[in-house]
Amino acid sequence: MKIRTLIVDDEAPARSRLRRLLAPEEDLEIVAEAGNGDDAIRLIGEERPDLLFLDVQMPAPNGLAVLRAVRDEWLPCTIFTTAFAEHAVAAFELHALDYLLKPYSAERLQAAVARARQQLRGAAAPAEDPRVSALVADPAVAVTPVERFLVKAHERYVVVRAVDITWVEAAANYVVLHTAAGNHILRRAIGALEAELDAARFFRASRSAIVNLSLVREVEAAGAGEHTIVLQDGTRVLLTRGLRELQERLKSIT
Repeated sequence: MKIRTLIVDDEAPARSRLRRLLAPEEDLEIVAEAGNGDDAIRLIGEERPDLLFLDVQMPAPNGLAVLRAVRDEWLPCTIFTTAFAEHAVAAFELHALDYLLKPYSAERLQAAVARARQQLRGAAAPAEDPRVSALVADPAVAVTPVERFLVKAHERYVVVRAVDITWVEAAANYVVLHTAAGNHILRRAIGALEAELDAARFFRASRSAIVNLSLVREVEAAGAGEHTIVLQDGTRVLLTRGLRELQERLKSIT
């Protein structure tokens, strides 16, 4: 049975080299490639790969943000690739299935593939690797929350501060950043944006909405077990997940 493989790297030459080095691995089937985090999130959802080669250093969302965005839906067996050792390499070695420090050799790649093959052998679907889960959750290698977003508006670019976002609405492959001053459209999957925002300040209310916790006025029962979040400006956002978590988060917000 073929191991469905996805390659994610923002550098085309790096993707080509990896594809070439993987060619002798007859049981690997490269189902797709992605050159950025947004496409990676989309392809992981569409292709459900068994094995993921994931570049760490990419324009937002980076590799760690990608894993945070998809982990609840589908988390493949993941091998990180990076050109930067820095302090993160030690964490990768402790927690990830494997990492490849660029430029890696064919032998080093073969060893990583062998480890992945061993983990996937006999599994009906990719199991969540506790080492990768630890890496995603480890605050020592956490992604620093994005404080400002550069959004294109006609022929100019507008800086939107994260603290000014009242709530976020998903719209296909885009999100709408709602602020008191107006709305801004950003090309980003909502899961990727969630990973970039400060988790202490923003809450995922549903598959299509994120709210700024500091701007929540009240939570109303909407009948049939559903609830509605009411923001300070009167905006009403449907809550479809985590009522208890929301209540606890609201108690701790400062």
